Amino acid sequence: MPYQLLTRISRLINTSVSSDSRRIGYCLHRQFTMQALKFEKTGSLDGLSLVNVDKPILHPGEALVRVRAAGINGSDAAGILGMLPFVTTPRIPGRDFSGEVVEALDASGASSQEWIGAEVWGTGSERGFTSDGSFSQYVSVPIAALSRKPASLDHSRAGSMTLQWLCAWITVDTLANVKEGDNVIIIGARGGIGSAAAQLCNERGARIFGTYTSLAKVTPPPYITPIELGPKTAIRDAIAKIGLQNKIDVLLDCAGYDQPFNDAVFTMTPNGTGRVVVMAVHAKDGMFPINLRPFYTKALTLKGMLSSILGPEEVKGVLDDLAKKIDSGLLEGPKEVNEIDMGDMGAVKGALQEILTRASHVRSVIIP
Repeated sequence: MPYQLLTRISRLINTSVSSDSRRIGYCLHRQFTMQALKFEKTGSLDGLSLVNVDKPILHPGEALVRVRAAGINGSDAAGILGMLPFVTTPRIPGRDFSGEVVEALDASGASSQEWIGAEVWGTGSERGFTSDGSFSQYVSVPIAALSRKPASLDHSRAGSMTLQWLCAWITVDTLANVKEGDNVIIIGARGGIGSAAAQLCNERGARIFGTYTSLAKVTPPPYITPIELGPKTAIRDAIAKIGLQNKIDVLLDCAGYDQPFNDAVFTMTPNGTGRVVVMAVHAKDGMFPINLRPFYTKALTLKGMLSSILGPEEVKGVLDDLAKKIDSGLLEGPKEVNEIDMGDMGAVKGALQEILTRASHVRSVIIP
């Protein structure tokens, strides 16, 4: 019997039978429920709770994925706290996932076996914002958007990296259009998006300069020339020392602090081709003072990175390409991941707070 019909029958039984016979409906209904993390309104992490909800009802052309790991991102915490005005409630948060396909319906609504058992990963679009996300045991995904995860990564590592790599891809490819020979500064090169962007820039043949709060316990990869922050002019001083003042083509700000941002802008090329991309702001009120004089005197272009700018099938294209390059060794996935049981609400909320304050460089994933 088709999945949709069974689900609807179970719900009908639960709502229409007498109390004496409700147990039958309850037993059937239990097969079509799942555990998930959900918040009814924004404003506090304490509003997030573990609940039993109905599994997603599949529509023609959709697949049901059993989530094995769901990455925790800053946007998840920001959405719960009400910092993202476009998030609707009630909502199951979560944008990243890795798992396996357990059910699928073709375009006619008939059961499809093509993807059953496939190990897939995904992220992006409106999932977790205006539609329910991956902090749950199951998530529905358009079949056309399914992407096989890298075979060389387990679910936890695969599920921890998809959004940050999608953001890096959009930043490097779509917005900055980094090319061979470009000089690129990445503010926040140690973070998830910054380190992924550095790998992508290196693959394209760019010269990369990355900022670090401290180099005391950090060993940057060989393709990054590190710049340790400290003095207000640390970035421009380092670039001038190398002889590249006014020769930086691309600035990627993956951190969101105004002081290093404004320092780096002074190093940009004045020939009208300089590209600046921002994707974060650290201040809670979103205010970010910018020195506009170098922007107009150098004719710079400023763009903002929105992770949901790509549709589901476009995201699939990015993830398919990333999977091939990770499995071939051209790109490198995370070496370690912090796994958190979805039922441990203290640990879940701690991880959400941790990523919001960037207290750790090890990514966390929820294990449903």
